[in-house]
Amino acid sequence: MRALPDIRGLKYPDEFIARHFFKRGLHQRAGRVVELGGGTGNNLSLYAAYGWTLVNVDYSAAALEDARWNLGEAATLIQADLSLGLPDGIEGPIDVLLIPNLLCYLTNAQAHRVLTAVREKLAPNAEVFVRTRLVDDYRYGRGVAEEPDGFRLATPETGEEGLFNLFYTEAGLVNRLRDELGLTQPDVFRIAFDNLQAGVRVPRNSDLVVWGSAS
Repeated sequence: MRALPDIRGLKYPDEFIARHFFKRGLHQRAGRVVELGGGTGNNLSLYAAYGWTLVNVDYSAAALEDARWNLGEAATLIQADLSLGLPDGIEGPIDVLLIPNLLCYLTNAQAHRVLTAVREKLAPNAEVFVRTRLVDDYRYGRGVAEEPDGFRLATPETGEEGLFNLFYTEAGLVNRLRDELGLTQPDVFRIAFDNLQAGVRVPRNSDLVVWGSAS
């Protein structure tokens, strides 16, 4: 693990990743954690500090290079485009599955393929953490509709112009995770905040966090 000033990319884990980690007692045990769309490894750094086995799947070779610097040689890093499905090389059983910044960038069909494939690798009572965007988010409807609640964004102010975004209702996300991951008795948290991006205030960022154990 690198000293904080030497870390490349984001320095800290998502606030709700940290809450999930401690509230679910994950600091009191260890196992295999897999993050889909883990970027430079800021979320996995918390697990690394407590001796977990780390697997990070991300599209960006540059982000994974930084993750290797941040997390060290023990982490398994897999470069893959998750819109094409779950890649080879992800071994089970998975004790914790993190999906904090991925589902909004997948179509309904792509999300279904990834979630149903990774479910087969989950350990009994595996912990699941998901964070994604809700239909009252600022970006909703700002672009070309490609499927229900899914748009090719026209939002240069968020740095996502031309990217696909799928937006969820609370019930829609919870039902998807129940049906496709086997999530039981989920805890649900709504998060609303303004954000500064490239010097522009972007209002009404609206996310939903869902966590729980999978049967």
